[in-house]
Amino acid sequence: MEEGSELEWFAFALLGMVFYSVAGLLDKYLLSSYASDSNAYIVCQILASQVFTIPVFLISGAEFVYPQSLLALLFGSLQIFPCFFYMKALSVEEISKVSALEYAYPLFVFIGSALLLGEVLEIRHCVGGLLLLVGTLFVSYKKNSSNKIDLYSNGYNNNSLMNKQFGRFVSGLSPAVKPFLSYWVLTAVYYLSLKYLLITLDEWNLYVWSSLGSLIAILPLMSIPSIRGEVKSFFFNNTRAVGALISEETFQFLGIIFSIFAYAIGSVSLVSSIGALQPIMTVLLVLGLGALAPKMASAIDEKTDWCSLKQKGISFFVVAIGIYCVS
Repeated sequence: MEEGSELEWFAFALLGMVFYSVAGLLDKYLLSSYASDSNAYIVCQILASQVFTIPVFLISGAEFVYPQSLLALLFGSLQIFPCFFYMKALSVEEISKVSALEYAYPLFVFIGSALLLGEVLEIRHCVGGLLLLVGTLFVSYKKNSSNKIDLYSNGYNNNSLMNKQFGRFVSGLSPAVKPFLSYWVLTAVYYLSLKYLLITLDEWNLYVWSSLGSLIAILPLMSIPSIRGEVKSFFFNNTRAVGALISEETFQFLGIIFSIFAYAIGSVSLVSSIGALQPIMTVLLVLGLGALAPKMASAIDEKTDWCSLKQKGISFFVVAIGIYCVS
C-alpha cells in the first residue's frame, strides 16, 4: 500500500470514528429523553436517514449491478439486526461502556477470517483476543457490596466457594453484555461482507442500495401499532427531538461515508482498530458537554468520577492493545 493511500485510509477512519462518537452521544440523549422504545427509535433513525439517501441518489445515481446490488440490499436489511442489540445495550448502560463493548467485534472478525478464509492463527492474535475479552469484561463489571465474598466464611468447600465467586462475578457484569453477544457476531459478518461488496460496488452505490435495504427491513415494524404510534408521536410532537435526530443522522451519515471510504482503501482489521479510540473520544466529549451543556450531559448520564474514569481508562487501554494485536 502506498504512503498516500495509508494516510487516506487513516484520515477517513479517524474522522469516521469522531463522527460515530458524536452520533452515539446523541443516540443516548434521545433514548434517555424522548424515546421509550428502542425499536421505535431505530425506525425513526432509518426514516430520518432518507434525508441524506435521496440527495446522494439524485446526485450520484444508483447503478444496478447484478448480483452485487441485490446483495447490498440484503446487506442493508441485515444491518438492522445489530442495531436492535446495540440500542438495547445503549438504553441500559453508559455510552462509553457501550462503545468499549462494541469494539470486541474485531475478535469475531478475526475468528471468521480464520475459519472462512483460512488465515493462520498467530500467537499475537490469540493474545489480542484474550486482551479483548479481558478488557470488555473489566469495563462491564460493576463493583458493589453484593459482589463481595467472605473468603473466610465457614461451611464452604473450595468448589462451592469458586462457584459462588463465579456467580457473583457474572451478576456483577453489565446487562449490556447479553445483547452484545449477538451484536458481535452480526457485526463481524457485516464488516466481512462490506469488504467483499466494495470489490465490485463503488462507495456511493453501496450506501444507496444498503440504505434502501434498511428502509425495506423496517416496514414490517411499522405494522406494529405501538411502534407506529411512538414513531408518529416522535416526529409530530417533539420538535426538539426531531432536530436532535437530524443532527444525529448527519453525524451518522458522515461516519458511514468516511468509514466506507476507509474500508475501500484499507484493510478491515486496521480500519476497525481505529474504532478502539471511540470510547476515549466519547468520554472526552461527555466531559466537554459537562462544561458547555450540563443539562444534556446530565441526560446522557455518564459517570465521570475518578474511580469510574480509572476503570474505563484501564479497560480502554487493554481493548486498544487487544485490537492492535488482532490486527
